[in-house]
Amino acid sequence: MKKSILYTVCTMAIVSFILMGCEKNEFSLKDNVFVTGKALLKVNFGAAYRVTPTYQIKIDGIRVSSNLTFFTPFPGGGLNTGGGSTADFLGVEPGSHKVTISLPFVGTEKDSVEIASATVNLTADKYHSLYFADTAANITNLLFEDNLTSPDSGFVKYRVINLMPDLAAGIDLYQGTGITSSTSTKVAGPILYKQMGDYITLPSNPGVQFWSIRPAGAAATTVPIASYTSASTIVNQRVFTIAIRGYNAVSTTGDPRIKAISFIYNR
Repeated sequence: MKKSILYTVCTMAIVSFILMGCEKNEFSLKDNVFVTGKALLKVNFGAAYRVTPTYQIKIDGIRVSSNLTFFTPFPGGGLNTGGGSTADFLGVEPGSHKVTISLPFVGTEKDSVEIASATVNLTADKYHSLYFADTAANITNLLFEDNLTSPDSGFVKYRVINLMPDLAAGIDLYQGTGITSSTSTKVAGPILYKQMGDYITLPSNPGVQFWSIRPAGAAATTVPIASYTSASTIVNQRVFTIAIRGYNAVSTTGDPRIKAISFIYNR
């Protein structure tokens, strides 16, 4: 195995570094474990294609992931995503790094086609999330710093990133016991394409959670353009990024480009 400058940081417990990622483990909100002096990074490839093959992630030419499927935060996972049940980050030397998304030759780590790349400057002892959106020549990348400070007990902390390129108005996010105007409330927005909203805190109510999005400024009585229902118990004091992804113009079930709401585990 190649020696790598990368280390895996699991925010739940200390685990051994493996280039293929962390083992899945049960989530518990212990104190975050830092690799002192390292920068922490999560890569979120949200560039959807009609046919989305498996891809790999490299940092400075070194493969750090297994073969991934769309939409998988790496390392880690989330709700309505690929990946596991962890909120992991990679530990990387501070400074400038090139992150590459590529299609590998079958059975190898060699690149067949490079489909996206970004050069990012990372700061020691800070958490960063890198996002890719849109497709082909229009692929763009966005780097944000994450604040993983826990909310008060009884609450969960969220912020929303808009990765949907073809809705000029941006989006409003609703949450409630349903998706209608009488069963849901606007909790964030307007958030334009490529924007990240401010952190919000909501009660960590157990049971079914209904989430929906509407074009920014649209009346609450209008039909949502996308919704997501989760029966998963939302752990007290979690921290999520909510990714609004896909294309507003795509409505075909099974098309990877369909508009969708995903919850990325950050803590």
